[in-house]
Formats: sequence, structure tokens, C-alpha cells
Amino acid sequence: MMALQVARNNGEWGELFNVPPQEEVEVYVLFVNTTNRTLDLYWASDPNTQNIQLTLKPNQGVPVNTYNTHIWFFCDYYTGERMHVRSKRLFYPIRIRVPRNPQQPDELCDVRSQVLIHFPMRTLKENCLWLIVRWLKRTCNTPELLINNYLIPATLKQQLLLLLRTINTYYRQAHQRRLRMMSRR
Repeated sequence: MMALQVARNNGEWGELFNVPPQEEVEVYVLFVNTTNRTLDLYWASDPNTQNIQLTLKPNQGVPVNTYNTHIWFFCDYYTGERMHVRSKRLFYPIRIRVPRNPQQPDELCDVRSQVLIHFPMRTLKENCLWLIVRWLKRTCNTPELLINNYLIPATLKQQLLLLLRTINTYYRQAHQRRLRMMSRR
């Protein structure tokens, strides 16, 4: 049985691809969705390729064997909103090894890192915008028209419409990725 330890390594997109090349090493993680949302888990080995790995239900965990050269990110299944690990949008796995036996510290074994995926910190305004757009998507056939008819400042209308477009774009792209993933299995 492999030991479990909380993961501590993550970063931002640009800084992770600007590091010198490293030897590819297998890393063992346990992704845990601590949110009340269904999430898509993606990995990338370069900024232009995003591979959907799997979908996690709320409060579900899954062990994954990955590589230290893979960068992971997590999106809401329906909206594409990015979730976080330790308040960062990206997770970069690092191999963790501990002594198998305290009397023989040179004999190491791999440890599976627990990666807790959580909801991002948002401002009250961001929360309200997300809630409104998600509610409109569920209850209305023409949310764009409804938003344009709201008697609110134009900047808020623009932000709501941008969020709506972002969600619609993500949904189409994620649907295509899921279809490709299913055809490979």
C-alpha cells in the first residue's frame, strides 16, 4: 500500500513552461474534488495541448499516475470555470519519496500525493455575476436577449455577456474533447 501525503507543489502557467527541461519521472497523485461541482480534469505537457483526462463528481477522488512534466488544471464540467489547488489555477506534480524503513534511510519508496481541488476565491461581484449567468442558462432560452434588456449599467451587461460567451464556448469545446476521449477508449 502506498503512503499518502498532501501535495504542496503548484504554480502559474507561464512560470511552469519556462523552466529548463527535466527528466520525465512518474508521479503518483490522488485528485480529490472538494467542491459541490462536477469537474473536468485536464493535463498538458505544452501550452498548446490540453488533454481531458477524466471527469470527477463532487467529493469524489481518483488515483492517477502521471508525470512531473504534466501540468494539471481543473474546470467546472458545465461552465468551464477554473478550480484551484492551494489557491492556484495549475498543479505541477513532483515526485515524493520517503524512507521505506527508518533504519535504512537510503531505501526510498514513492508516496501518493493528495491533491485537494477547491473552489476559487472570488469577489462578491464575481460571485453574483456567475450566479446570474448560471441561473439564466438553466431557466431561459435566450439569455443574451434578457441580459441586454436588463436596466443595469452597460459594463455589467458586458461582463454578463462575456461570462455567458465563455461558458458557451467552453461547453462546445469540452463536448468535442469528451467525444474524442470516448472514441480513444
